[in-house]
Amino acid sequence: MDTEGLRSFVRAAELGQLQHAADELGVTQQAVSKRIAALERRLEVRLFTRTARGVELTLDGQAFLPHARSIVAGVDRAVAAVRPGSRALRIDVLGLRSAQAVVLHDYWRSRPGTDLDVVTLRVDDPRTAVAAVEAGEIDASFRTVTDPAALPTACG
Repeated sequence: MDTEGLRSFVRAAELGQLQHAADELGVTQQAVSKRIAALERRLEVRLFTRTARGVELTLDGQAFLPHARSIVAGVDRAVAAVRPGSRALRIDVLGLRSAQAVVLHDYWRSRPGTDLDVVTLRVDDPRTAVAAVEAGEIDASFRTVTDPAALPTACG
């Protein structure tokens, strides 16, 4: 299902006018109208009736709106989860039962509201962890390194 169609439907329902929804979404009124029409075709129901002052939800539109809002909010959360600067701090550990993971979990539990994702790269090579940090895939890595020669020279 087209998330932009859902987003257009939600904003039009909340604002009561296609033009206002278009203005907020940064598209034309025609684009909003086409998105909603495509959504209605897919669902095989009418979501709005047109009035002199804009649009009003049909009974089907009223039933669909809370679900559409939930989907749009979920998409927004999913995008934010991977956007650098707005996503949780990602820290790599050797294993989720390692001492580092336990310490990080305790830290997270003691500080409600802290956004922290403890992940495992599932590789033994510290160079892979360094490359992941450099690429922005993770923010930090806790590993045991017994051979300093295995580290890149910038870290050694």
